[in-house]
Amino acid sequence: MLRYRRYIGETIDRVEKYFSSTEFDREYARYIVMVLLSHTKNLLNKNLIPKEYGEEIIFLLKDLLKNNCKDLYKWINEKKVLFEDLFEALESYLYDKSRGALYIPLGRSRNDHVATVLRLYVRDVMIDIIKKIIDLRDILIKKSFENKDVIIPYFTHQQIAQCGSASIYFLSYAHIFSNITKMIFNSIEILRENPLSSGASAGSMVELDLSLSSKDLCLDNRNLPSYYATGSRLFILYPMTILTLLAAELSRLSEDMILYNNVMSNALKISPEHVATSSIMPHKRNLVTIEILRAKMSEIISLSTSSLEIYRDVPYGYNLDLQEINRLFIETINIMRESLDIIIDFLIKTSFDREEAEKFLKDKPCWSSDLIEYIALKDKKPVREIYMYLSKKFSECQKIDLSCINEILNELGFSLEDVYKMIREKPFEKNIVQMIELAKEDLRKDLTKIENLEAEIKKCYDNLLS
Repeated sequence: MLRYRRYIGETIDRVEKYFSSTEFDREYARYIVMVLLSHTKNLLNKNLIPKEYGEEIIFLLKDLLKNNCKDLYKWINEKKVLFEDLFEALESYLYDKSRGALYIPLGRSRNDHVATVLRLYVRDVMIDIIKKIIDLRDILIKKSFENKDVIIPYFTHQQIAQCGSASIYFLSYAHIFSNITKMIFNSIEILRENPLSSGASAGSMVELDLSLSSKDLCLDNRNLPSYYATGSRLFILYPMTILTLLAAELSRLSEDMILYNNVMSNALKISPEHVATSSIMPHKRNLVTIEILRAKMSEIISLSTSSLEIYRDVPYGYNLDLQEINRLFIETINIMRESLDIIIDFLIKTSFDREEAEKFLKDKPCWSSDLIEYIALKDKKPVREIYMYLSKKFSECQKIDLSCINEILNELGFSLEDVYKMIREKPFEKNIVQMIELAKEDLRKDLTKIENLEAEIKKCYDNLLS
């Protein structure tokens, strides 16, 4: 059996298990096979491997791709060997089947191989994340349109500050996730870099044709500085940082829902499957899935921080510490995928009740700043003069309640109905439909962009298997 460690001495199982990544390498096993397949085709094209051996290895690799590497893991289990990683296991598997495996390390190292595999894996999972974010944005845009006439409170300093249509709320988050989509697309461009033939750190003696791997794997066809190509993990940490920003925004969205549920529970309609009551207080309505989602977003942020802590202390060049970043990234992706599915389901089934929302707001002067501006524009009076007048009136009330509010509004010649009409006619509210249409257009462009990218990658992978 071909194993690297046998040439430097034996070890014990618990030690090998400690540093082996063979199990979590399953996550990107197919990419390991794909990169080695492209490399073998390149060797064959350069006549660096005998034709019969090259074709035999290519057949074996294609066969593994057909069964999603199940035969490889079955073989590993049968051999009862703890391999250092799946790269070593694959080479040993091929050696067990064909002497041609002795040729395939030419012009490559595990370091440039793993750097390429990770780029392909990260690219595909980030495409999957974009598709889920697009679904999320679609729901938020629809909710924005549905809630144009529902007035809800908006907060500053965690106090009710203004009120406006719920459309603004949903559209704000749609815009946030649109910006995050742009960031991910930018990270995918960096993932096109091609580390192949960079060797362990300072290049290989073999000059491979990068245009072939470019066509097979949808990567650039130019050389990278080899030390960067194998020793940097910027290409993982950048998408991971974006996922951290996404986690922060999803956590804030979760906090918003909990806040609205606490302060105006009758107005926020939530599907029962996302709610649980207390074991001893049946009047409570706990947003259980949203609370867990908030916690899981904190997990993602901690995973990103851990990755940066690992990375910053490692000197340049490949070190096995970097392997742990792969595991943390996989964990991050799994949490984010599941959480995006949950928040999408939650939002689809969540709505604001117009009548209950207005009932909640009737004794809360969230319209004060708008009324000041309205009177200043209408009567051409200084804004601060009206501000001080209204401030004095509020301070004269024993408490700010419906009686106080009606008294002040009556004195100014307004009613609550007038105030809500004034809010609905604000310039920003009048532009909501236009902003929704622009958000839809951005969504369509991003959807087309991701479809084109997937089609391009599929074409490359089809070429690899041809």
